[in-house]
Formats: sequence, C-alpha cells, structure tokens
Amino acid sequence: MNDSDAGDGLDQRIVAALQINPRAGVAEVGRILGEHERLVARRVQRLLSAGTIRCTADYDPLISGLGHSVHLRLRTATDCLENTSQGLAKHPGVLNVAVVSGGAGLLWCHLLVEGRPGQTSLPLKGISGLPDATVVSAHTTLRAFRTEAEWHAPVLTEEEEKRLRASLVQPLPGPARRYDLTPTDRRVAEALTRNARVSLTDLGKELGFSTATAGRRVASLLERRVLRLRTVADPAVLDRPVEARVRLKVHPAGIETVGAALSGCPEVRFCAAVTGCHSILADVCVEDETSLYGFVVDTLGALPHILDCDTEILTHISGYGSAATDAS
Repeated sequence: MNDSDAGDGLDQRIVAALQINPRAGVAEVGRILGEHERLVARRVQRLLSAGTIRCTADYDPLISGLGHSVHLRLRTATDCLENTSQGLAKHPGVLNVAVVSGGAGLLWCHLLVEGRPGQTSLPLKGISGLPDATVVSAHTTLRAFRTEAEWHAPVLTEEEEKRLRASLVQPLPGPARRYDLTPTDRRVAEALTRNARVSLTDLGKELGFSTATAGRRVASLLERRVLRLRTVADPAVLDRPVEARVRLKVHPAGIETVGAALSGCPEVRFCAAVTGCHSILADVCVEDETSLYGFVVDTLGALPHILDCDTEILTHISGYGSAATDAS
C-alpha cells in the first residue's frame, strides 16, 4: 500500500493512536492498525512537520505544586479581540485561549495561577501591550473529570485502543500525592514538553543521562501523575471542526454523577467541576452544528441533576500547553 491508496481515514486513525499513546513507535502503531511501518512513519512525519499534530506534555498543577487551574471568561472590544487573544496566548502561565464566536467580544483564557487564586483581575496584571479586557467570571478547577490529555478521537476499535494502552506507563496505585519537582525533574519535563516522542537515547544525551536513567526519570514523572503526555491535534484532520464550551448548573448532589457521565462521552474532551455560578465546564468537539444540537438534547438532556445549560461555539483556539514550559 502507498500513500495514495490510503484515505484521510488513516491519518485520523494514526492521530487517534498517538492521542492514546503519544510515545508509541511507528512500528507499534503500524502493527496495531494493520498498516506498513514505513507508511505510518511517512504519515507521522508529515503530520508533525505540517503542525497538524504536536506531541507534548502537561503538568498536573496541583500534584506538581505549580499552582491552580483557572478559567477566565473575558470581554473586550470586538476590534481588539484578535490582539487580546494573541497577547494572552503568549503570556507565561496561560495554557490556551479561545474566542467565542458571534462577535460579542468574549473569550476564554485557561491559565495557571500560583498560590491561591484571589482577585479575578490578578492574572491579567503585568500583561503589557494588551487592550483593556474585563473579567466576566473566573472558575477555579476543583476536580478534573477528563483532561484534554485523556481525550482521543473515537475512530479506533476497542481492541486497538487496548493494545495501544498496554505499553503506557501506568500510574502508581492509590490517590495521587503532591510531589515536589527537583531541578532534574524539570529538565526532563521541559524536554518532554518540547517533544513527547523524543527517544530515551536522545533524551539521555541531551540531559547527560544513560538511556536507562532517562527511562526511569520519565517513568517516575508519569507514574506519579506529575506529567500527562498529550498529542495536540488540529480538529480538522479529525473531522470534528465544531468546538464548543458548555457551562452547566448542576445540583450539588449530582455533580459527581454528571461529571463522571460526561467524562465517558466521546464528544467531550475536557470536563471539570469548578467554582462559580456554573458548577461544571465541558469542552465538546463534534462534526457539525447538528451533532452539537444532538449532544445538548440527547446527551445532556438525558442526565439528571442538570438545572441549566449554556453553550458557546469557540473559534481561534490557541496556545495549548504553553504554560508547561514557562511554569517551570
């Protein structure tokens, strides 16, 4: 089989495989997907070179002690929206920025806040060159039900997913505990943030370790859940170009039930219980507006305890994971 024989579906399957296991080798991916290793290697290289995918790593902010995860909803003048979103995306501590479609001058900013998240205006101080932006609401993450690192396009079979997960580093049993990063841990994490697919041999050479030591260092960070490996993908290649943020008001007795249910939905790539007037934030990635309507009516409509729902389509999403390096 050559490249011309394979349709876009192969790209989607390869991307989904790397979302499940960002460090999976091309031979392993080819074997599991039933494709030739050289074909998979060419496809992976093309996807990486074009920026269609990026393999990186995210810190868990609470376990690593780097701060608190905060989602800010901001308003700015519509003619300043582009400059504001670009400026925020470049700011240390910001994980991503998303503009709300519809020309209302609204955007979301996900960032890490050191110490206790206090005044809602505090994270915006010191960002030079930005037009005025007003914080409409601030939501501190209380419990993550699904992180973006845990989501993958639902295009593989259960058996393929199982085989890809078999070679993942498994977390240590029991609840995750706070872990104080050493300078060496930070160097390893920075290297994985730049390229989560770096070989252990190259990582060892870069940091002055043996290959075995590099492997132990990486495994330790993953076992302790300090780091989560992630493949960031252009939604277009996954045929899921419509992205939306859903804000839910949920009865306190049902927050765990609703969060757990949403974390199992293939459309949901992020879901967390948060502070504020909405108790759950969820990001949804679907094929089109009709599919989004179906998710709201059929999936959310079937869940108990939801008191109110607000849905916004997002555009111009940028800056995924930029804080992972800067925060260190």
